[in-house]
Amino acid sequence: MDRLKAIEVFVAAAEAGSLSGAAARLGLSPPTVTAQLQALEAHLRCTLLQRSTRSLSLTPEGEAFLPRARAILGAMAEAEAEAGGDAPRGVLRVQVPIAVGHMVLAPALAAFAAAHPGLRVVTILGNEVDSLARRGIDVAIRMDEVETGDLVARPVYRSTHVVCAAQAFLARHGVPTHPAAIDPAQSLAWVADAGAPPRRWRFRRGEERAEVEPAGPLAFNSSDALLNAAAAGGGFCYVLGLLAHAHLRDGRLRAILEDWETEAQVFYVAYPKARFTAPKVRAFADFAAAAFPEHLRQAPASPIRIRRR
Repeated sequence: MDRLKAIEVFVAAAEAGSLSGAAARLGLSPPTVTAQLQALEAHLRCTLLQRSTRSLSLTPEGEAFLPRARAILGAMAEAEAEAGGDAPRGVLRVQVPIAVGHMVLAPALAAFAAAHPGLRVVTILGNEVDSLARRGIDVAIRMDEVETGDLVARPVYRSTHVVCAAQAFLARHGVPTHPAAIDPAQSLAWVADAGAPPRRWRFRRGEERAEVEPAGPLAFNSSDALLNAAAAGGGFCYVLGLLAHAHLRDGRLRAILEDWETEAQVFYVAYPKARFTAPKVRAFADFAAAAFPEHLRQAPASPIRIRRR
């Protein structure tokens, strides 16, 4: 039995919550995962995981062994990094919000891969904020809201929202100079899911406050879909300036109400707190900070710890 591999399988199964999840994460067949776990349990003379056809849970012995197993894998990764000159290598699993992945990171990832030939990057586009460990994710881009527990989070960018519409649409309906002049019935909405209310558009100018509740004929849970619908003349949209940048630059959309302040969104590179941070995670954190159009100027020089909420 390869004890280190068996320990890696055990940790992957505990974090993924299933043997099939561990197999997918490690690139092994389910029978191999089962055999490794059985061999480890036989070696330790105890049951680590209680398995059934639909669920997997840690036994008390498994609960006690898991932190030690993680420490063993961390120490091994640290030793390999020192011996290998700290070069990022292996598989890096990244989770990125859908629109940010499409518009910001994906175009830059080719250069990142070329700079780290020993690394294979698997990028999952999704807006879920559940456990990184359970999903087998090494590092993620988060937008303020993060999961319960402790993370190391490095702020990399801050973007405010913009209101924009197609030039032809503005020519037909006029250019509002105040949020109150925006017709909600001509405003495209962003919704979190099919049953959620539209996100309100909030504005501030000095002491004045204003809100718009979009009630147009189209609603999306995707910012890039909103932008494309607005560029086709569908109405006004309220999106992050970071995401609207390309549409505004090439004239597909025009920004309005630029003398009003809007809500801001902070982006973080987030990864589980550990005594040792793998070189591949550090490399991606540095890359992500440079991939955004401009850095978050008020960000601290070193990573900060935040409480996931």
